[in-house]
Amino acid sequence: MPNDVKSMFTPHVRWCVHRAIVTMLMVGPLLTVINQWERLWPFDPVWWKVALTFVVPFLVSLSGSLPGGRVGGGNKT
Repeated sequence: MPNDVKSMFTPHVRWCVHRAIVTMLMVGPLLTVINQWERLWPFDPVWWKVALTFVVPFLVSLSGSLPGGRVGGGNKT
């Protein structure tokens, strides 16, 4: 593998790609169930779809923010 291509796959980039794949594998099936509920089950209680429409993005955002976040923020020199 050429050195310039190899340098693109730093440990941080590999970690980010791994985390994105894990998130995709967890959120994708959940969103499929939310969006395709009528085809999977014969009844459709709309209230839970409305609730999950707000909860899923919140949880995805939270899961992306917590591992890399620091209390206080900013760079220490």
